[in-house]
Amino acid sequence: MRHRRIKPADGESGFMHVYNRVAGGTGDYPFKDVEKGELLRRFRELNDYYVVDVLAVQAMGNHFHALLYVPAEPPSGQDAAERYNRRYPKRRSLRPDSRQCRRLALKLRDVSEFMREFQQPYSRWYNRTRRRRRRGPLWAGRFKNTILEAGLAVWDCWKYIEMNPVRAGMASSPADYRFCSFGQWSAIGKHPYEQAVCRHMLPFLKGLLHVDSLEEVIVVPGK
Repeated sequence: MRHRRIKPADGESGFMHVYNRVAGGTGDYPFKDVEKGELLRRFRELNDYYVVDVLAVQAMGNHFHALLYVPAEPPSGQDAAERYNRRYPKRRSLRPDSRQCRRLALKLRDVSEFMREFQQPYSRWYNRTRRRRRRGPLWAGRFKNTILEAGLAVWDCWKYIEMNPVRAGMASSPADYRFCSFGQWSAIGKHPYEQAVCRHMLPFLKGLLHVDSLEEVIVVPGK
């Protein structure tokens, strides 16, 4: 039986850990460098469209993890229309006062819509780009999600996500793995989701870790 997914209620903000893995047996690792890079690219693209903020993403050989922040309110009609018109410049412009725009505004705050717009197009891209065209579902069911309390739970989840390649023996440090937000941060010196991390996480990380800036935050095993 398909149960209603637990998400932050209207008027409430919250942090969420979302994850999923591909269908298949133990030992199947279909995601290579190209597939991992495409996964990260699509998260960045959706982050620019939705008001759901991505804070961290990890692409592994057969699964992914992401840490998201869901705002309390949907965007204004003006903001929703601007996001739509920027994403779809060749379509008819959306008016901020239209019924369609009001529906879109609600969608842009919805984690289920965000993940649907990631997983379904990614699956179609994956099936289309195989050497032998593939059919059928890619993911092993619906994505999984956990709501996190701001503070230590979010910090622990962030570390858990970024330390995946270390636990899997793929890297000695998350900084050496380029298919995660921490690895990208280490490579270019700027976190790919810096504004969102500073806005939503840095305030409580200052108290937890006694830091004053994002540059002082380091993911260390067991810390």
